[in-house]
Amino acid sequence: MKKLLYLLMLLSACKSNPDKKVAATVQADSAGKTKPADTTFLLKEAKKGFYHAVFIEKNRESKVYKRLLDFKYDHYDSIAYNENYKILKVKFKKPLKKYDVASLGQDWLPLYAYKGKYYLYAPSDWGNTGRRRLTDSTLTYWSIDGPDLKPLLNFKKLSESKYTLTSQPFYQFVKKSNINIYIIDTKNKVAVWEDTALPADYRYGLYVPLQYAQNFDMVHNYCKTDKMPEFVFDKIDFKALIKGL
Repeated sequence: MKKLLYLLMLLSACKSNPDKKVAATVQADSAGKTKPADTTFLLKEAKKGFYHAVFIEKNRESKVYKRLLDFKYDHYDSIAYNENYKILKVKFKKPLKKYDVASLGQDWLPLYAYKGKYYLYAPSDWGNTGRRRLTDSTLTYWSIDGPDLKPLLNFKKLSESKYTLTSQPFYQFVKKSNINIYIIDTKNKVAVWEDTALPADYRYGLYVPLQYAQNFDMVHNYCKTDKMPEFVFDKIDFKALIKGL
């Protein structure tokens, strides 16, 4: 039920205007810091005691950029993982089957489109990071409830640019996840993930492996005092991206 609520939260998030670009100026935020004058702001709201900004972060050494790329479990992640692992072991008493995922198995981060470029995204609510981890026996999703691992039921490499896998579902309203993975950028290993078990409007996502993530700038949705609506990026024509693969 929690995962259904999580999906509904994502779909009902208030939409900001992705075309709104505020002229960049040096302005103190609520933490007493400033953004350089050449910072590209996608949205900025400021009043007494309140500062909300969505901007493009290019500094790979910034704390938030490093945090987004850090897949290590914190205290709460560890608790969630251990609880979910116990549930998995009750359902699957035998050792999980292992698959050869060497060419694909790793940590993945979602990419989003804005004005013809792809970006990583540091959300207002860090439960919406959308991280994924593929191992030889499980697929782990990060959500507002922390990391949740699902056993792989099948995995095949169909070509150098296409893979397919089946796993236990993340969302409870489907019986299993049937995922096709298409590598659309061989240089950065950018991939379209398609879960054919989900409704057509929500079955696609764009992802990049962790080791190539630093090739992309990051959009940061910043507000120190409040959780804000997530930024609405441009729509991606996923069918066009995977045509012919």
